[in-house]
Amino acid sequence: MKKSYKTIFFDWNKTLSYSLFWEQWSDKNHPNHNKKDILTKELFVNNKDIIKKWMLGDVVSEDIAGLLNESVGLTKEDIISDLAHSCENMSYAFEDLLNTIQNIRKRGVKCVIATDNMDTFRRWTIPGMKLEEYFDDFLISNELKIMKFDIDEKNGVIPFFDLYLRENNLNYSDVVLVDDCIDDGFYAKKGFDILQIDSPDSLKKVLASIYVDHKN
Repeated sequence: MKKSYKTIFFDWNKTLSYSLFWEQWSDKNHPNHNKKDILTKELFVNNKDIIKKWMLGDVVSEDIAGLLNESVGLTKEDIISDLAHSCENMSYAFEDLLNTIQNIRKRGVKCVIATDNMDTFRRWTIPGMKLEEYFDDFLISNELKIMKFDIDEKNGVIPFFDLYLRENNLNYSDVVLVDDCIDDGFYAKKGFDILQIDSPDSLKKVLASIYVDHKN
């Protein structure tokens, strides 16, 4: 890589973490294990269009629980409770991830989570996992009302990131996004680097390279 950045943006899902909503229901001993497939089909198949609305802040978790409770056979409160529990107890892509992030921050590089995500992230994941202790800031699609790859080609801008960049006097060339998604060419055209991740091992390699390239 051999390039220094002032800020590193990290995707969450399938980059820093592979955990899922209601993941504890996968445990055969969990009392709601038999409801997992029902919920998955009802939300991610029958009502898949609502997922983007959830990620853009047009609906919140309580709306989702209200959509699911009858078909799943649980109260909205129980669905929310288990959703919150799963969000508070997500796992990192690899065991030593936080130490690696902190070592990079010690070299003067800001580490910011930039995620297409729901209200769940601010409400439960950040406080539950104490992420404010380990990351400098959070850009979340449900709060920004736009997703990372919703680019504005006409004006040549990337709205998801632009306010943060302006407020921190950063150019596209000063930052990098570590993400499992592939750039369609627009980010590269603007000089905004993306380092693609496809596994925990690839994340380890990218972080090791970043650490080496940011020697004091």
